[in-house]
Amino acid sequence: MEIILNAGMGIGSLMFLLLLFKTGKKQEDYFFLCWIVVTLGQIAFYGVTIYRFELRSVWAIATFGLPLLGAPLLFLYILALTGRFVTWKTVLAHLSVYPIYILLLFLIQERDGIVLIASNGLFRLPKNPPIWMQYYAVPLALSALFYCIWDLVLLRKHSQNIVEFFSFHEKVNLRWVNYIVYSYFLLFLVASFLIFGAIHFQLLPIENAFALVGITLCLMLIAFVLYGFRQTAVFSNIDVGRTMDSKVSAAEKASYSKSGLTPSKIEILANQLSTYMEQEKPFLNEDLNLTLLAEQSQISPSYLSQIINQYFQKNFYDFINQHRVEEAKKRLLSADCRHLSILGIAFDCGFKSKSSFNRYFKKYTGKAPSEFRKK
Repeated sequence: MEIILNAGMGIGSLMFLLLLFKTGKKQEDYFFLCWIVVTLGQIAFYGVTIYRFELRSVWAIATFGLPLLGAPLLFLYILALTGRFVTWKTVLAHLSVYPIYILLLFLIQERDGIVLIASNGLFRLPKNPPIWMQYYAVPLALSALFYCIWDLVLLRKHSQNIVEFFSFHEKVNLRWVNYIVYSYFLLFLVASFLIFGAIHFQLLPIENAFALVGITLCLMLIAFVLYGFRQTAVFSNIDVGRTMDSKVSAAEKASYSKSGLTPSKIEILANQLSTYMEQEKPFLNEDLNLTLLAEQSQISPSYLSQIINQYFQKNFYDFINQHRVEEAKKRLLSADCRHLSILGIAFDCGFKSKSSFNRYFKKYTGKAPSEFRKK
């Protein structure tokens, strides 16, 4: 197990260096780098206290409490990745729990004349320990659970947001981040089970329980870095001032009433947009987003969003992909396109993948593309 921990440490360190020298780093990249350092510190804590030597007092407290930094750093990374600019006040608010935890434990051990010793992945309990020593890990468990739930809420809002700003899901849906968060939650459950079983029922040696936790953390770190290194900012140069859903809420309708667009003006701009879509076919661009279409059609992004939501009763994603499907239907039936494969037509019409084309073609037509072409 020590070999696996050391290998995970080595791979994680190499990936940290690759990301460190990545050009054009953004705010989310720096949060990601900090998360890697903290996670490497957690893995090192398990490796050192299980296989090398004990840690005492401040060193023991500081390294044991690292999960209180890891969970909020992952949250801040997701927050920045999904288009929010994270201020220093927000950073300090989320990371302040860690130094408070260290200071409190240090002062309590000094008051009670106890030296906290980290061995085999946790603090060694003396005979007749004070009651607080039986609950010293509770803040770490609560932090992990709290931030996992908050991460998932944030990612759900993001999935609602992207249909209003993008005409595609690939590389912007952050599904892999969902998997990482679920992995964190699963790790929390497994670790709790292993540690509880090792302490109270002797299911396995306690050092093996924490070694397994460290190995799982290594695997998660490697998977996270592999995906995170390729991930770019989702909402780069796109205004995400408010979270939108595919259905227009009452609050949004109220905001629309203050936009200054009269029904006649909306109809004029809607006709202008329809004409532009038919003549210029901007939807053929696979990377089309709301900001880009607003620039091309000479309609402000806020007006464009209101027209698509209110007049056409669609979100941006459905609005664009319905045009793509209609164009694909024409090409599938055209004699001039008989030499093209269905996948070639899908890519020419702006779809990024075969799966998304098949899914949305069937959604709008009720038939698979191959079936439609035959009939």
